[in-house]
Amino acid sequence: MRSKFRLTVLNETSFEELFSTRLTPMNVIIIFGALLVVFGSLIYVLVALTPLRQYVVKDYTGHELRESARVARFQADSLTTEMRAQEKYINHLRIILSGGTVPEKLDTAQVDSSLVQLNYSLGDEEKALREKISGEDRYSLDLISEQTAASNALILFKPLDGTISQKFNPKKNHYGVDLVAPRDAVVKSVLDGTVILSTFTADGGNILHIQHTQNLVSVYQHNSVLFKKTGELVSAGESIAIIGESGEESDGPHLHFELWQNGVPVDPLNFLVFGE
Repeated sequence: MRSKFRLTVLNETSFEELFSTRLTPMNVIIIFGALLVVFGSLIYVLVALTPLRQYVVKDYTGHELRESARVARFQADSLTTEMRAQEKYINHLRIILSGGTVPEKLDTAQVDSSLVQLNYSLGDEEKALREKISGEDRYSLDLISEQTAASNALILFKPLDGTISQKFNPKKNHYGVDLVAPRDAVVKSVLDGTVILSTFTADGGNILHIQHTQNLVSVYQHNSVLFKKTGELVSAGESIAIIGESGEESDGPHLHFELWQNGVPVDPLNFLVFGE
């Protein structure tokens, strides 16, 4: 490996010496190795850092493309889950509107209701306590004055620009007012609050209940579309639904609007003014 040799380059015609150097097998190996490393590095840089890698490397995908594919896959999974939930909701809604019952139950345990014995009778002490509390609430001037003062301190936002078709009449079990407005009119929240109920019922259709300050609850019934879900926060004047005629007790597009304070229905006309 260390034997010395001379490499000479001659002109083929005149035999003139053009180049001459001394070499050993070890030097030749080192030179070729160095050239291999240099050219290998250049080829790697050329392929890795230029668009040439898309043509040289089979099935190559860039970082941006892989990230876009990951986001698209996540969105597709989310849309699939949401679509299944919507299909389930629509199927249940169809069953309820047709007078049937939803086959699924929240509690999968089988309970024989015939074996359950419930006692709904009231004892003498319970009856006396209920009569006492009812009498105190009915004739308490302090409670009435407190509710009146609280009501006067509230400034409510109109839920809808409409006209009254039926007024507040507790004797006929009508605990609110019916407001008629053009189709697809937007229903708005009367005060800041929290949605405590957003669901569908057979008689009230799509309904919303919102809890406000001073133990005031507003009720919106017969909507065609609900914008808010249970637990969401709303602001005064924020859009919460679209007027409709959902529910068995609706005979046309209108909003049935109720106000409850301390668990007692109050006339919304004591807070708001509508056309007639």
